[in-house]
Amino acid sequence: MVEKASTPDLLGRLATSRLGRDAGAVYVVIASEAPGVVLVADGRSRGVARPKRKNVRHLEFGGTAPAALVERLAGGQPVTDEDIRAAISAAAPSAAAE
Repeated sequence: MVEKASTPDLLGRLATSRLGRDAGAVYVVIASEAPGVVLVADGRSRGVARPKRKNVRHLEFGGTAPAALVERLAGGQPVTDEDIRAAISAAAPSAAAE
């Protein structure tokens, strides 16, 4: 079941793609673009410089990235692909291997 939340509340959340070519991929929500649409990055194929645009209905939300990363995202401070990869591997060790 998809968790309902407003788009700004999703910043820094870990999300697994449920639909599309990337089904099963784990991402971190790095920004909200429009109501119901977020930008996600995994630090590998989709880095911070080129995030993927996803409809929130196509994502399943899990845990939250480390507080320091969430604060940096909320404050508009730069975040690196390494930060995103570390957040994903810390929260979902099995998902990081994919």
